[in-house]
Amino acid sequence: MKFFVFLTLIIGLVSCHDVAKKQQLEELSILDKRVDHIQREYEALKKDTISEIIYTMKELKYRVKFDVDGDTLSIDIAKKIDSYNRIYKRLNLVETYGEKILFGSQKVKNSIANLTNDIKNGDGDRANYDKFLAFETDKVDNLQQIVEDMTKLQIDNLHAYLQVKDVVEKFAAEIASK
Repeated sequence: MKFFVFLTLIIGLVSCHDVAKKQQLEELSILDKRVDHIQREYEALKKDTISEIIYTMKELKYRVKFDVDGDTLSIDIAKKIDSYNRIYKRLNLVETYGEKILFGSQKVKNSIANLTNDIKNGDGDRANYDKFLAFETDKVDNLQQIVEDMTKLQIDNLHAYLQVKDVVEKFAAEIASK
């Protein structure tokens, strides 16, 4: 009778572990798919040629900086140039976000793959699997927030750039022709 109770207890514990293991693996699969989605979102954002705009802005910024005498600027043009410079700095942040997403997503994918293998094989400290899973979930949530911040920053600053671009380019062309 004791043997039967012991055997039932063991089978119950093993089956509970299998349910938890299956659930953890499903959650990791979902996290992995979220990271893939984040990477696709980043690639779509990257196609907006921000790097080209930043390069153009940098060239124009230096051309204006070296060709302009401070006393030859009207207040309106000076404000537009100042706005242009601030937009340039913020668009550079977009590139920084991109690096965080690119490298961070790859690190998270590797961590998820390692944790998946550990859970499948029963390696490591099984009692901490849920903690590790929560940690990976937080990292994916942070990556998603970075993508959202990058999207907002990019949209807001591209709009602002388009508002001052023509005026600053025209001014730069005028001073270059003098």
